[in-house]
Formats: sequence, C-alpha cells, structure tokens
Amino acid sequence: MTFPDTSLTLIERLTSGGSDDDWRWFFRDYWGPVCRFSLRVGARNPNEAEEIASQTFEAIWRNRLLDRWVSNQASRLRSLLCTVIRRIVSNTYRNQTREDARRHYGRPDLDHLEQSSDEAEDSFYAAWVEEVVAQAVESLATEYCRKNQTDRIRVLYGRLCEGLSIAQVSTALDLKTSTVDFYFRDARDRLTRSLQAMLRPQIERYCSPDQAEDEFSREWQRLGDYLASHGGLDEAVRRSYATLAGPVGDAFDRARMDEAIRRLAAFRCPPNERKGYI
Repeated sequence: MTFPDTSLTLIERLTSGGSDDDWRWFFRDYWGPVCRFSLRVGARNPNEAEEIASQTFEAIWRNRLLDRWVSNQASRLRSLLCTVIRRIVSNTYRNQTREDARRHYGRPDLDHLEQSSDEAEDSFYAAWVEEVVAQAVESLATEYCRKNQTDRIRVLYGRLCEGLSIAQVSTALDLKTSTVDFYFRDARDRLTRSLQAMLRPQIERYCSPDQAEDEFSREWQRLGDYLASHGGLDEAVRRSYATLAGPVGDAFDRARMDEAIRRLAAFRCPPNERKGYI
C-alpha cells in the first residue's frame, strides 16, 4: 500500500473497472487502516469502525472518487480516504442532537474531527503503521504455525502485548526461561523481516517496476523513522493490538492469546475474506 504520489498502477486499473482481484487487493490494503482511522475519529468500537469502512468503500465506488482523484491529483490518496471517512462520521453527528453526539461518542472524538488535513493524514499514517505491523505479526504467526512452532508467537504476544516478564511467560506456557528468551529473540528478529516482506509487495502494487526499489527504500526509511520516534517496533506491536483487543484481564493462557490473534486477523480483513490463523 503505502502512499507514493505518482505511482498508480493498481489505481489506474481500478479506474478502468478493475478485475475482482484488483478490488480485492485494494480492499485488503486499505480495509484495516480505514477501520483503525475510523476508531480514531468517532467509531466507538470495531463493529462501528467496520460499518464506516463499508460506507467509505461504497462511497468511493459509487461516486467514482478514484477516477476523479486520478484526473486531478491535488492531494495524496490518503487525503481522499481521510476526507470520506470524516465526512461519514460528521454526517452521523449531524443526524443527532449535539447532546446525543457527546453522549454517544464523547468529546475527545469530536475534537479529532476538527483536526487539520495534515493532522488527519498523520493520524491515518499512524493507523496504517498499526495495520502493517499487525499484518507482519499475522504473517509470522502463520509461518510459525506451518512449522509447528506456535509457542514462539505466543511468547512474542505475551512479552509485548501482555507486558509479561520472561518468568511469567515461562510459567504460563510451561517452558524453561531460557527457551522463552530464545523464542522471544527469534520472533523479534523474524518480525523485522516479516515487516519488510509485508511492505514490499504493497508498494509494488501501486508503482511501476522501475520505481519499486526507490519507493521501497523511501517508505522503509520513513517507517523506520516513524517507529524510532514512537517507541520502536515493540511499542508498535502493542498499539496494534491495544487498538482492537480491549482489556486483556489477568489470566494469560494459550487459548485466550490465540483468540486475540484470530480476532485481530479477522478485523483487518473485509468480512467475506476472514479466516483463522492459529
């Protein structure tokens, strides 16, 4: 996905009608970020975020907004998405009294709607980072499951998302502390490579082959700079899960952790493409 300003290979195909696969990739790339951004600007919960996402994609298709954007690229594609999402949320507010809106959504979310365009785009980029990190975790979970090494993703989740110590994870999963330490270091190293592997094909879908390497280098650098200024990759994983998972409670076990990963994997896909990974 990311957001190259002049590279429109997939978008150009969509404006010409696009195949089912073209639309499927577009939805896959943007569904998660749109849902996450919706939670930032008004959606009370993941269900409402998905409803806003559905309305967003419907508006883009029905009003041929991609066609209009390609013919007049005064702003980036993420600006178009931000505008549509905020308009949908704003219309929801207008259909209520102001008192109802405050009670229904809360004052902080109304403040988010008053962000400048640049602030909204920054917020959307943050939502995209959460999403691509979640995709990297999901891909890593799939890889570990295929190799029958699921305790490694459980260790990563326990350490980063539950905030447990190595000793606590060791007790919860009935593993030696040395094994937990090794699993965590292995998963943490592989996660960086998984993140690169998730980013590259997204970029390639939106630019020509001769631009892909330069686009990847720029976006990888930008992502690295963003992560460095926002607590690093570990913190990004925590945010990716905290946005959707809600309170984690006191007990930590395989079943609950597996369900959390399944729930996140389901949320980031359009409803008709959902499946389990653990």
